[in-house]
Amino acid sequence: MSPAAEASPSASGSAPPSKIDGLRVIALFKFMKALLLILTGYGVHRLLDPELYEKIRLWSATVTDRVDQRLILRALTWVEGLGSDKLHLVLAITVASTAVVLTEGIGLWLRLRWAEWITVVATTCFIPFELWELFTRPASRRITVAITLMVNLLIAGYLANRLRLAHKRERLLQ
Repeated sequence: MSPAAEASPSASGSAPPSKIDGLRVIALFKFMKALLLILTGYGVHRLLDPELYEKIRLWSATVTDRVDQRLILRALTWVEGLGSDKLHLVLAITVASTAVVLTEGIGLWLRLRWAEWITVVATTCFIPFELWELFTRPASRRITVAITLMVNLLIAGYLANRLRLAHKRERLLQ
């Protein structure tokens, strides 16, 4: 298929697509995910500031609930224990993930066939890890993993079906 046909809105069928179709819904989902990743990256970047630790310690002293105070201090100690090198690694992975998710979202919004392929591959790569998490997590924490797995399976299935139908149409036209 030519790049012009790939980018045209009617490349996937004879009628022009609606303004908000499955691809655009998935693209909006990817944009929301990218926003969360950007916020996560910013938060990790802020954790690299040593003054922030002291501010959080001082703030935690003002918390009246002892349980909340212990949780804050435990989380702060855990993050401090990670060290700067691991936080830089987390930041780099977050930035790379954001780039991939934004690329997927923009490509899907523009209805580009390569974006469907990238999204199927990127989404299905995480399914084995999600299955592992689903079986190893305590029962009380499985719901979020199950929801994530279902959303990823729906996205991958929908896009794989679109790609299969597009391939079938191309073969019929030849």
